[in-house]
Amino acid sequence: MSTDPDFGTPIPQSSCQKASFLPRVRCAAVGSGTPAASHPGAFIDPAERIMSLNIFDKGENNVIDIDSRDQHSQAGKIYVNGDNNYIRIGRGCVSDKDMHIVIESNCRFDVGEDVRLSMANIYIGPGSVLRIGDRTGFTGLVHLNPVEGKAIEIGTDCSIASGVWMTTSDFHSIVTRDTGARLNPAKPVRVGNHVWIANQATLLKGSAIGDNAIVGAHAVVTGTVPAHCVAAGNPARIVRENVTWRSDLI
Repeated sequence: MSTDPDFGTPIPQSSCQKASFLPRVRCAAVGSGTPAASHPGAFIDPAERIMSLNIFDKGENNVIDIDSRDQHSQAGKIYVNGDNNYIRIGRGCVSDKDMHIVIESNCRFDVGEDVRLSMANIYIGPGSVLRIGDRTGFTGLVHLNPVEGKAIEIGTDCSIASGVWMTTSDFHSIVTRDTGARLNPAKPVRVGNHVWIANQATLLKGSAIGDNAIVGAHAVVTGTVPAHCVAAGNPARIVRENVTWRSDLI
């Protein structure tokens, strides 16, 4: 039994289904280091593949749980560069041919059901975590970068617009001249349930967005946006309270 690299919870070994690989569908169980050839249906004829979601597993002991029944609606590329990862994409998810995901070692990439990944551009650094809740949707190119062993967590029923960036790191160190100590450590990013993040908004390390909140277009968030609030500007500030939102126009 392996463990979640960010939260210390067990990673399941028995939920492994089918995933699209080149040249054939393969699923590897945690701790095995080998294709699950002994599982009934673990391999299928390449001629039977109709989905264009391609997963390139370059490591060992990776659990990849993607249901083959969704192959008609998933596309893009996932590169698993390292070992001991848990990767799940739930039922009913859709993705675009331009989706591009890179996963290093000891990571967790956990996507709920009925999620629209669109053309997501994702990099999950060693020991890092990305969770996306049920029915959340990306409307275009969204950049997600959980790195330095931190997590990006996005709740259920969220709407994430094109051009949004989320990152847990500054990607460079700011240090004191006296001691050389780093002043800008990585921090997780948390997005609650039913959150709307508008075009080109940026959520920097340490951002926390409450349930039913709205982040305006081009906003740059560096801290907390409380539930039922609208945040806008650079840096983002609260411009409206006691609101919610709905996807239809009334």
